Amino acid sequence: MRTVLFALCIAFAAIGPARSQDDAHTITVTGISSFKLVETLLPKFTERSGIKVNLQILPYPQLRARAMADLVGGTANSDIYLQDIIWLGEWAKGGYVRPLDDLFARDAAEVKMDDILPGAFNALSRWDGKIWSVPVGAFYFIDYYRTDLFAERGLAPPVTLDDVDRAAAALTDPAQNRFGIAMAYQRGGPIASWFLATYAGAGGTLLTDPPRNFRPTLDSKLALSVLTHYVGWLKSAPRGAIGYHWNDQTVAMQTGRLAMAPTFSVNGAEFVKKENSVVSDKVGFTYMPRADAAQKPVIPFGGWAAAINAHSAKTEAAWTFLKFILSPEAQRDLGKLSGTPVLYSALNDPELQKLYPWLPFIAAAEKAGAIHPDYRPRYAFYPQIEDVLGLQLNKAALGQTTPEQALAEAQSAITAIVKGAGYPAE
Repeated sequence: MRTVLFALCIAFAAIGPARSQDDAHTITVTGISSFKLVETLLPKFTERSGIKVNLQILPYPQLRARAMADLVGGTANSDIYLQDIIWLGEWAKGGYVRPLDDLFARDAAEVKMDDILPGAFNALSRWDGKIWSVPVGAFYFIDYYRTDLFAERGLAPPVTLDDVDRAAAALTDPAQNRFGIAMAYQRGGPIASWFLATYAGAGGTLLTDPPRNFRPTLDSKLALSVLTHYVGWLKSAPRGAIGYHWNDQTVAMQTGRLAMAPTFSVNGAEFVKKENSVVSDKVGFTYMPRADAAQKPVIPFGGWAAAINAHSAKTEAAWTFLKFILSPEAQRDLGKLSGTPVLYSALNDPELQKLYPWLPFIAAAEKAGAIHPDYRPRYAFYPQIEDVLGLQLNKAALGQTTPEQALAEAQSAITAIVKGAGYPAE
């Protein structure tokens, strides 16, 4: 298997993006589609620094494949890669990207560490005592809901899983093409990520107590309760929701078909953009539902960072670009477009708060330490976990197996993955 993986990496590296602009004043940056927003800032960056940026935008699967081919293959087809939070441990452990501690220390007067959101920074960029990347997008998983529909029925914002059940049932009216809730149910990353966010919100954690004990907890009563609720919400979802990717959930909310859409704040930003959403002035937000109202609420966290390829010969130029992206000015500009700034100064900007009303809510959660970065463990083995968990959860949603059976299969498979990676799971 390792031989096949290495061969695939070499093949992808061979067909990677051509480095026709291979001078010292041009860097290649490869990112996900949401990072295309940075394109509007590139002329300003080039004017100030003299450095040109060859921006490569790829869909998620292709970004993952190209990055791994380049990084594992020891080449530098791209100087900077956007890094999903779940790749952090893998890339750090593999030595695929350059540690940035020395550069942060050297330029401390320029990079204001106390302005960076601590939950976002620790989750996206710190691993094993070192800094490996620069956060570029902070995604907070919160429960978005229609304020007008809740008010019409005299419903309070949901606090518990049972509250979501009741509200979803009450607000579902197929004749009006209106449904109580939709989640991501598509096999793989969509259902695994959305289920784990729901599990974390309810007080769960996938692994018992890393780094001491990596035993999965899917055999718990809480995991079964959460999955039973999660599958049950299909009764209050639009037809076809069983195949929903998170993008489908986003569109369903934008077009007025949903009363609730728990999701990352980067998707929530699309709900309040008047040019894209019919519910832009009717969106409320709250924490993910808890198992019990007395529990302390948390916000599951995801997002993206930018890391320098360990094999790049253009570290200084790449670092100059990362500092620019992390600057207050750039964060405000990007924040206006995406609603996902990584600096307190941008999060507290009145103009941004008017655009995205949940930003003060997020700032307060950051101050309170309510950010949950490991609802998807950031270890190198997580992509394997996502595959097996996403398969079993999807089978439960399809009715091909029971929630109990799905969780038992996932528990066994994940335990084997963790132990195979050399971690204790007792």
